[in-house]
Amino acid sequence: MNIECLVLGQLGVNCYLLTENNKAIVIDPGDEVEKILSALEDKGCSLEKILLTHGHFDHTGAVCDLAKKTGAEVFIHSGDEVMLRDNSKNLSFLTGEEVKTYEEATPLETVEKLTFGNMEIKYFHTPGHSEGSVTYQVEDNLFCGDLIFRGSIGRYDFGDLRTELNSINFLLENFGDSVKLFPGHGMKTTIGFERMNNPYIGMI
Repeated sequence: MNIECLVLGQLGVNCYLLTENNKAIVIDPGDEVEKILSALEDKGCSLEKILLTHGHFDHTGAVCDLAKKTGAEVFIHSGDEVMLRDNSKNLSFLTGEEVKTYEEATPLETVEKLTFGNMEIKYFHTPGHSEGSVTYQVEDNLFCGDLIFRGSIGRYDFGDLRTELNSINFLLENFGDSVKLFPGHGMKTTIGFERMNNPYIGMI
């Protein structure tokens, strides 16, 4: 499996493109749908799934166009599903620009099993940054959205700090130091690096 990161939009969101055997999934298509489509075309891949770590506009801005142009199914936790339909909830109002809404997402809780090729995609409800924030596991890779960054954590003023720290602690307790973390912004990291270097870990 290949993992490519596209940095998109005014807030520089990390959009992850996972490809294998001419199939692809996209995690957090925040903006610039043509760049995502171009990357898919360059790799000769068809898009199977769109996975959202949470519903904030900078992670979902290209969902509507990408889903319509590829036919890919969109998955999000029910706690954030309303953000795809309501710009007053997804924080796009803070920018003065609205994003295209989307009505047809599949709540993750209704899905018995997510797969990509021969691999199972697991998800863990990791709230705090938002009510419906999730972390996806694909092999030894965790796609954690805005839960935790390299040396920092995501904003919690729209969520809850204690809840966010508990979600981070869940990852630390359940995954080994070599497991990779792919955050919604900034550089990738590992469980071990954050365990040793993240100043917020001591607050848990």
